[in-house]
Amino acid sequence: MAVIKPFKALRPTKDKVAFISAPSYDSSSRDKSFAELEENPYSYLHIVKPYLHFKGEKKNPDKHFPLGLEYFNKFKEQGWFIKDEKDSYYIYRVIKGSNAYTGIIAAASVDDYNNNRILKHENTLTEKQNELADHIRWFRQMGNPVLLTYPDTTKIEGLISHYIEHHIPEYNFISSDQLKHNLWVVNSEQDIELIKGEFENIPSLFIADGHHRSAGAAAHCDYQRNTNPLFDGKENFNFFPVCLIPFSKLHILEYHRLIKDELVNQPQFMQAIARYFDIIPSGHLPVQPLKPKEFGIYFNHTAYLLQLKQPFANELEGILENLDVSIVEEFILKRIFHIKDSKTDRRLSFIDGSKGILTLQETIDKKEFDLAITLYHTTIEEVKSVAENNLIMPPKSTWIEPKLRTGLIIYETE
Repeated sequence: MAVIKPFKALRPTKDKVAFISAPSYDSSSRDKSFAELEENPYSYLHIVKPYLHFKGEKKNPDKHFPLGLEYFNKFKEQGWFIKDEKDSYYIYRVIKGSNAYTGIIAAASVDDYNNNRILKHENTLTEKQNELADHIRWFRQMGNPVLLTYPDTTKIEGLISHYIEHHIPEYNFISSDQLKHNLWVVNSEQDIELIKGEFENIPSLFIADGHHRSAGAAAHCDYQRNTNPLFDGKENFNFFPVCLIPFSKLHILEYHRLIKDELVNQPQFMQAIARYFDIIPSGHLPVQPLKPKEFGIYFNHTAYLLQLKQPFANELEGILENLDVSIVEEFILKRIFHIKDSKTDRRLSFIDGSKGILTLQETIDKKEFDLAITLYHTTIEEVKSVAENNLIMPPKSTWIEPKLRTGLIIYETE
């Protein structure tokens, strides 16, 4: 039974929402974040990523967070934020091209996270987790919901469809990245009870995107509980904001690997590949695998399709070993390049499928990296199976869409 509760959100006014809310750029998109700060004085990134104002400096909370707090207080003083008077759920829809992703924004329980009613499939880095916990402690709010997924339910989908068809959205805007965003406020007692009751009947929820944000919220909660030993579990710090989208509405893209290593240009490289894989020459364009257990490599303007040789395939055991990302991890990264830790080895980088195969090709042709390894996407069934069996996927196994906007709905922890 999962606790998914409504809350009183702090959120931008209608006339400022398109400017304040921002794409949640990952660490590889630092240039885009800089551009957002320089071009948009209203951007929530001024609050959530104040260190970007200090180019070339390492993150320093004592120095950088006060500037972020100045922006946060300024936004509130200018009346650019409003606070809902009633506990509410929020139906959020983002439309990208012909794909519409619709979910419910709510607050999830840290206890459910700690007790594995909210299941994980990735490890987190302690340093990043603590960094996020520090941010929550300083700002006393979280503006980037964790993306959770769950089995489809007819009643919740019916309620969402009713709001979309019969209610005028609170927000209706197109962001600078050409995505359309809608938001509906759900605060009628009947609808709140329906949503709450439906989630109480779901035994497990799954983290789709936001493992570090979840871990950071849990670390902050632990800190607050130690500081306030008389807590009763109802305080805001016991929860964190989430956006819940059912299994059928998520879109999982592939995550390719890029390698910088002089071995790629040596004759023994293809000899090593041939030891483990059947090799099919595939011209001069990178291969986009179209089914599981197929892989592509691209280097020196040449592409090959790879299939794991049957004797090695027969040795694979269990859920984890049979993942495509695990096969690449074991037979190419570890055995050929001797990459022992994919999270820290600087020879290895990643590029998600949303960037397109042409971007990957250009990255190799420009000699930014020596080798591209292309993969088929991980499936939602594989994600569920890994999480349900308390297993952990290799780093960067999934690129899951939608990517949620930050600063659209803000959850205050105090």
